[in-house]
Amino acid sequence: MTVTNQQIDNILSELLELHPKRIDLSLGRIINLLKKVNEPQSKIKNIIHIAGTNGKYSTLRYIQEILRYNNKSTNAYISPHLIRFNERFELKDKQVDNETLLNTLIDIKDKNNNNPITFFEITSAAFFELASKHEADYTLLEVGLGGRLDSSNVINPLISVISSISLDHQDFLGDKIEQIAFEKSGIIKKNVPVVIGYQPYKEAEQILIDQAQYLECPTFIYGCDFFIYEGNNQLIYEDPDHRMKFNKLKSQNGKFQIKNLATAIATCLQLNKVEVKNFLKNNLHQKVYFPGRFEKLENNKLNKLISDQNELYLDGSHNQDGSKNINDALKELPEKKLCLILGMINTKDPLRYVSEYDNLELLTTITIPDEENSYSANELKNIFSNNNVKNTKQSDSIEEAVKSTAEAFPDARILICGSLYLAGKVLELS
Repeated sequence: MTVTNQQIDNILSELLELHPKRIDLSLGRIINLLKKVNEPQSKIKNIIHIAGTNGKYSTLRYIQEILRYNNKSTNAYISPHLIRFNERFELKDKQVDNETLLNTLIDIKDKNNNNPITFFEITSAAFFELASKHEADYTLLEVGLGGRLDSSNVINPLISVISSISLDHQDFLGDKIEQIAFEKSGIIKKNVPVVIGYQPYKEAEQILIDQAQYLECPTFIYGCDFFIYEGNNQLIYEDPDHRMKFNKLKSQNGKFQIKNLATAIATCLQLNKVEVKNFLKNNLHQKVYFPGRFEKLENNKLNKLISDQNELYLDGSHNQDGSKNINDALKELPEKKLCLILGMINTKDPLRYVSEYDNLELLTTITIPDEENSYSANELKNIFSNNNVKNTKQSDSIEEAVKSTAEAFPDARILICGSLYLAGKVLELS
């Protein structure tokens, strides 16, 4: 019998009811549940554990494609999903099918026996169960939130990877960058190698280095042990044992991805019999797809609402460091007027986020569809209006926002941004 998407949605809704909070950082509940299902996380080999505020998904995807080029199979745990929950579970390089997912979620739910447990905890347990039964050469495990008390942090990794850390989720991780870095550093395990990617805050980098040294971990640090830079219209990656020249990323990939690529290269070079040079030489780094991450939309239904001179971009960034990266990437593109369409979760800081964008012609606020934790379009507009942000208006829908923006600025670059949840709603329109 075919398992429908609605059946998956129904079981996911049931799992959401098992705990009064969406987020309640702790390891006790998932550890107890994993004991009931015979510790599947301990049976998974070659785990690459990836934490960070920005760039962890992009780093994961680069690592994954390098491994695939080397004929290595991968499992991957990714969050959040953009369109369907199935995106979170990749088993041997394929998204989990509905039947396998439903049966596993029901089994894990039954074994949990109605004990309080968060949605992320119980679904993480389901991934561990599936990954243990679908053995792959490597399992790529993306942290959900933080690191130290994240549900993914119940494993012994082959290598730990930490991408860029910045201010985000302060309500759970602390108000200071040092506190956030400490939480992220919780994935570092004694004597396990750790790759530390580019860090915009040196205070965060020092916390990571201190923790790695305390736990006697071999460290590979961006800007110290490995480097990436431009020279003679090429990118050059260097570490003590390697020097590789390869073509620059195309501007529409976003310049910020260079740092994520470097972190992925440094990680893969620590792995046994994984070859990176020819992956780069064959330009495969140019072809990695990052849905909802500085993505130029060309075949979306929204493209029908804009002129031939408009460009439409989508990005799920939602913090100040993220918007700085996107603004820098926009500067690499041919000059065009910039208009934002913004939707955000109500725990984020819209003023800090928007402050990084240069020369905004128009800022249109929207409510993220079907998201109870979204700022309303009116709330966002009032925040900007009350803080003297000019040229701000609100729209009732994504479609209306795109259409009215294109009519007012028929030659502008339009960027839909502020939330991965919003990015998912846009990609649903494809």
